[in-house]
Amino acid sequence: MERALEMAPSGEDNLITAAMNAGFIGGPGHHTSGGGYDEHKQSRAAFEKSYESNANGGGGGFFANNSGSSLFDPSTYASYGSVNHQTMDIGNVPHGPSVPDARFFEEPPPPPTEPLSYGESFERHGIGERFASAPPPATPPSFDWNTSAGDSASSVSSESGSAYDWTSSAEPVQQTPSHEVPSYDAQLKSSNSADPAAVLSARLRVAAAEMATAAAEFVQLERQRAETTDQRVMDALQQPRLEAQETLARTMASMQSMLKQRDSLRARMAGLPEEPEEPLIGAYLPPITARVEAPPLPAWPEARPYEAPTPRPYEPPTPRPYETWTPPERAPAPEFIPASSTFDLPSMDEGDEGYDPAPAPLDFDIPPPQTPMGTGQEIMLQGFNWESCNSHKKWFNVISDEASEIANAGFTAVWLPPPTDSVSDQGYLPRDLYNLNSFYGNVEDLKRCVNAMKQNGVCPVADIVINHRCADKQGEDGRWNLFTGKMAWDQQAITTDNPEFGGRGCGGTGEDYGPAPNVDHTKDWVRNDLKQWLHWMKNDIGFGGWRFDFVKGYGGNFTGEYVGDTKPYVSVGEHWVACNYNGGNLEYNQDSHRQSTFDWCASTGGSTAAFDFTTKGILQEALRNREYWRLQGSDGHPAGFCGKWPTHAVTFIENHDTGSTLQHWPFPVDRLAEGYAYILTHPGTPTVFYDHWKDPELREDIQSLMEVRKRLKIGCDAAVYITKAEDGCYAARIGQPRQIVDRQACSEVDGSKPSLCVKLGPGDWSPNRERVGGTKWTCKASGDGWAVWEDRRFLD
Repeated sequence: MERALEMAPSGEDNLITAAMNAGFIGGPGHHTSGGGYDEHKQSRAAFEKSYESNANGGGGGFFANNSGSSLFDPSTYASYGSVNHQTMDIGNVPHGPSVPDARFFEEPPPPPTEPLSYGESFERHGIGERFASAPPPATPPSFDWNTSAGDSASSVSSESGSAYDWTSSAEPVQQTPSHEVPSYDAQLKSSNSADPAAVLSARLRVAAAEMATAAAEFVQLERQRAETTDQRVMDALQQPRLEAQETLARTMASMQSMLKQRDSLRARMAGLPEEPEEPLIGAYLPPITARVEAPPLPAWPEARPYEAPTPRPYEPPTPRPYETWTPPERAPAPEFIPASSTFDLPSMDEGDEGYDPAPAPLDFDIPPPQTPMGTGQEIMLQGFNWESCNSHKKWFNVISDEASEIANAGFTAVWLPPPTDSVSDQGYLPRDLYNLNSFYGNVEDLKRCVNAMKQNGVCPVADIVINHRCADKQGEDGRWNLFTGKMAWDQQAITTDNPEFGGRGCGGTGEDYGPAPNVDHTKDWVRNDLKQWLHWMKNDIGFGGWRFDFVKGYGGNFTGEYVGDTKPYVSVGEHWVACNYNGGNLEYNQDSHRQSTFDWCASTGGSTAAFDFTTKGILQEALRNREYWRLQGSDGHPAGFCGKWPTHAVTFIENHDTGSTLQHWPFPVDRLAEGYAYILTHPGTPTVFYDHWKDPELREDIQSLMEVRKRLKIGCDAAVYITKAEDGCYAARIGQPRQIVDRQACSEVDGSKPSLCVKLGPGDWSPNRERVGGTKWTCKASGDGWAVWEDRRFLD
């Protein structure tokens, strides 16, 4: 068997001795039966070899002297091949066929009746005379695994008698062997009844050889892939590596299957009960096709006729010994006042009990607020949306035609879109600042619009985009960083924060704006050019105010310098930072958010206001979810920036970025009127979005609220006394402050001057029932979810 499998013994003496002891070869006067298969000697030989390999540090190698060990020796198949753990080389791997012929396992030959002889190899070790009784063949026997069945006869005729052709037919070939070869029927009978362990042992050896070969190939590919850094080489090795890995997994699964067969055979020979077979790891499990019958339905009880329950007489609760029980009195229903009501409550004389007389006026006059927003009584209109640049009629002409209508509505300032030449249609990627021909109209259209606003007493506010500027030409490095026109700058006017534009200026002083080169405001000549341009926009074009875009991109001190040098009537910056969220939920405490806006305004020296993004975020969340408790901060004042520094807060509920067609951070559409009821009655400078003002369903509500604000002279420094802030209802009294408001909010309303009360939400609340301010109130404006009252003492 070993010779047919090409398991040639090693050239060392100890290997020959192990083979002799195992019973696969015989010495003088010694012959083993059963084809040299001796259970006891093979087990002893395998044990001795395993001990010797472990003692020498060589591992459990698959050598010739243990290849014939017993099927039932567990140490025999512990490992196949040896591994050098320093070089990761696999050695002592038996070389044999990749896949033996199918008949090798189906119709194996019987073992030889005579011990195998190794001929000249024994003479080289000086022991040939010990085997004179077994003459060696003329040439060493061999087996060609690649020989087909058709070539079997020719190959056998050229070999010695001790070799066997595994692919030959059942008819024996006429030879002169040293011993008689049994017939095919005898071979089959012998293999099936005499020695099945030998067949399985041969199959295990072949499987071990295949697994060791596959492992060697896989490890070699892994080494080559690990030693290279060339991506092309790694890609070329990837497919062979995957194939070798698949081959190794397949051979391991085959080895596992045969080991289970070995265990089963061992159990049968030992008389032990066989264990139930379990699926191999990674083996294919066919789907279950057997039909599973459903359990029988339970036997339901027979239906009984319906019996109506017998009503029990009412039994009052038994009073305790120490008390008597009386039914509670029904409380009267509270007064209901619909939110949309505009009727007056029954009049009350000035001397009615329970109402306080009007307080005496202050001994001094409160000076006008120190604010960058005009007189502090301004109401601004954002005069465009995101799609205004695509208007069929040039937008500057649209606004100029509506100038008188804007003024009559009560607006005192109009924020116009960016007027300069721009890469983008909307104007927020400016190129040549002195070129005022934009998608909104040419320079003549712009001048006509500005003059129309000024003639109607409305301040035109320009959108100033000076955080970044798009270049006209490419530099030597191929980057767009050269500017033309009156402000012909080079790379030194660009910050170094974004290497894409090859800036050679200083580092940025704020957040980098990725789409365009960021202007280096630390250069004196850059700031001088910008201030000269702003003077030209104010004196030659006629603008009266500035709205600074993306002010978080550069230091607030530079904005303060531009405002201080040009002295506009109104000045506001877009300091848009994200509110504090916990996952998708807005946090209640937004103090850090409004503090960041406060810090930016302070960095300008107080010369510029800021849009109140804190109030927008809190207000839209409160109205959407009826969480009106959000509108009162932890300090008792309004929770937004208007409750921190109201004279520098420009409130709004929507603009061209958050709403319009962009919808970056939209206000709930069904709560727009309620939102304007808040910002048009509270401190700060309110801004109305053009789309909302032109909406017929909103315009009437906005107009009535603006009239109340102007009639009561509610300014940016108004005092707010919050009386209720809970789920479903917010109520407050707003009026003139009784103290100077400077970088703080005021909650003390001057009752000697006109004031108002406002309620938001579906909750029931009335200033008359609550006797707010000890006076009487008349509802002057109301809508879905909101109402505004005025102090009756100051009504005509």
